[in-house]
Amino acid sequence: AKETLVYNSLSNLMQEGDFYSAYPDVLKRISEYAHITKVLASPFDGVLGREKVEQANEDMLEIVAANEFLYQWVIIDPRNDNTFAQAERMLNNKKCVGIKLHPVCHNYSLEEYGDKIFSFADAHATVVQIHPEKQKGAAGIIPFANQYTKTRFIMAHLGGEAHIEAVKKSKYGNVYVDTSGMASLKNMLIEYAVSQIGSERILFGTDTYSAAAQRGRIEFSMISKRDKENILFNNAKELFDLSN
Repeated sequence: AKETLVYNSLSNLMQEGDFYSAYPDVLKRISEYAHITKVLASPFDGVLGREKVEQANEDMLEIVAANEFLYQWVIIDPRNDNTFAQAERMLNNKKCVGIKLHPVCHNYSLEEYGDKIFSFADAHATVVQIHPEKQKGAAGIIPFANQYTKTRFIMAHLGGEAHIEAVKKSKYGNVYVDTSGMASLKNMLIEYAVSQIGSERILFGTDTYSAAAQRGRIEFSMISKRDKENILFNNAKELFDLSN
């Protein structure tokens, strides 16, 4: 598959020396070399701590407006009602694809705040990408996914059995996983995941790592051509409106 839709879950807008950059111009070059046409990103400033979430959301809105290939995840902190107001506004923008949650980095519990977040997401019938909590892991998503059925949940960083089991336990087919992160380079993980849950609930992602390595992991995996196309392109095309 030469054309790929990828959402890059952690797009760091800061330069970190000569060996790493996720500035838009660098992301564009990297994506072009890997034949990636769309990048769905969230600003890393908004990931590291809750203090910068509001400004990071506004900065990202300007960045995606100036870069055709980039799309935005709007970050919500459930203790900050201003971020809900931002999401209300930004989700109406064609360049905003959904909500991004960071309960681990932002130090809050879905048990306490899940209903507040997902009732909002459900009212907008949007997509939520989330890094599962450390304590409950991917399993902690399932009660919410089975309750808020208009919301599509993407569990970041497919890493093993927990992600796969969570997709299996979704009653309404609204739980997905992405391949972003180093764990997807485990030499049989992609193949095992496809054998267990099929390819229709797996999305290609890069995190902050090499897009070439992450794409190569899918292109040269021991799965069918159709499965590769689902992961690299078809599933994202069905889930998101990326026509703008």
